[in-house]
Amino acid sequence: LLDKHDKVFAMLVGSPKDQQAWAEVNAEAQSAFDEARLAYKLDSKQENHRRGSFPAVAAGISYGGGQTRVSNLAHSAWNEGVIRKLLAQPAVRRLAGFGDAAFKLYAPRLHKYYSRTMQALRRYDRTLKPNFKKNVFGSATFNLGPRVVTYVHTDHLNLPAGWCAITALGRFDPTEGGHLLLWDLNLMIEFPPGALVLIPSAILRHSNTTIKPHERRYSFTQYSAGGLFRWVECGFKSQSTFRAEGGEFDLSGAQRWERDVGLWSSWDELQAMRV
Repeated sequence: LLDKHDKVFAMLVGSPKDQQAWAEVNAEAQSAFDEARLAYKLDSKQENHRRGSFPAVAAGISYGGGQTRVSNLAHSAWNEGVIRKLLAQPAVRRLAGFGDAAFKLYAPRLHKYYSRTMQALRRYDRTLKPNFKKNVFGSATFNLGPRVVTYVHTDHLNLPAGWCAITALGRFDPTEGGHLLLWDLNLMIEFPPGALVLIPSAILRHSNTTIKPHERRYSFTQYSAGGLFRWVECGFKSQSTFRAEGGEFDLSGAQRWERDVGLWSSWDELQAMRV
């Protein structure tokens, strides 16, 4: 998807060429999500929330939403075990790796910005644990199904110009339901099981259409909170502390937005990659 300057602001990636192997990944991930849904001790806010009425569990490195510093999202000891099992599941690791590889392919400058930020965070605080090795996303959310139908929303805490990797999973007819809706663009897009999209979810209102009663749909998302980038730019401290100590940003908010949008690839750059 291109803006008026022919910048690629979102990618409808699809799935790898080996459809049979990827179908197996989809099936294995479904089984892992079903097992996790039954094992994880959910609270009410994880079952009914502003994104929909389905169980959703997040893991990884984040900052915002009440956190006083960058840290790993906290879970009870029992739930942490469930999360660790999910993160170690081979199918989940393949989904995560495909999302990261596609991000690097289609937006290499933006990917590098994420990579530098994660490296800086981990150098500063050795207690931080990423979800996956060689992956630039700070966090992931497991939308555990079995019927993930999201409300219209934005992920406003994510980096505004950043990309969120969303993979649809399940058993449903994508011509009849589960479509990705991008409301600000007036687009309805078929979003089949196993397919990946990369979108700036902080600024694009999005949701998905319902599925038939007998069908099942799940999703797996990867993203980075905007607070992670601000924490690093403030010298590993909050904005309030940074300003209280007399700190001043080199760029205004509008200038930071222009800088980050400048990290998107152009259509000509992507075309040149195919030559």
